[in-house]
Amino acid sequence: MKLDLEQLKIPEKELEELSSIALSDGFAGDLYRSAALRDRQKLFSLLLNELLIFCVTLVVSLPVALLVTKNQVNSVSDAALFVRVLQITLALSLAIAVGWNVYKWVKAKPLETLASLLDEVEKYHEVIQALDIIDRLTAAGNLPANLMNREDAVEALQITRESLVCALRTERILRENKDFIDRRYELFANIESNLAALMALDVSDRASEYGRLLNEALEIGMSVHKEVRKLQNER
Repeated sequence: MKLDLEQLKIPEKELEELSSIALSDGFAGDLYRSAALRDRQKLFSLLLNELLIFCVTLVVSLPVALLVTKNQVNSVSDAALFVRVLQITLALSLAIAVGWNVYKWVKAKPLETLASLLDEVEKYHEVIQALDIIDRLTAAGNLPANLMNREDAVEALQITRESLVCALRTERILRENKDFIDRRYELFANIESNLAALMALDVSDRASEYGRLLNEALEIGMSVHKEVRKLQNER
């Protein structure tokens, strides 16, 4: 691969720095990634992880099933008791496994946007790979050299790279400040209320010390109100 295409790639280390998440250690957001499900290695890893979870739930569920059926030892045949224990064990294991997966799905929900961006990065790398193949075929004489304007293609990829990097940085900022963003409208309502209360105060002597302090408080309130309005409009 030519150097200019190699430099356009966004390596995993850079992706981890941009997102502040270790993507190689079982990234939870893979549950929301279509590209991860198409990757045989990741799909195998995901299925193996599910199998291990189910085996653990079987180990946990078996003692519970034995405890539930202990009073039936003398009342039913061994075969019927075995079937009963097996049914309870499998049902409980399945319920726990499903519950655990639902929990992981909900826990990974904040990473849904990041997962979508990583899918876009995957598509971006596929375009780079396609351009590399065209370069090789052209160099081998199998394609005409003027088949496409390579400089325009590289420039478009450079712009796409910058957009992806910007989007990843933005996603990280919003994710890491989610609590503030969620509380912003509550804060905004409080500021509106406090500003209204300040403006409603009636001071007979505006030249007095208290009047001066009130005017300063009102000016601060107006400034904060303006900045929050600006932040709301930018969001």
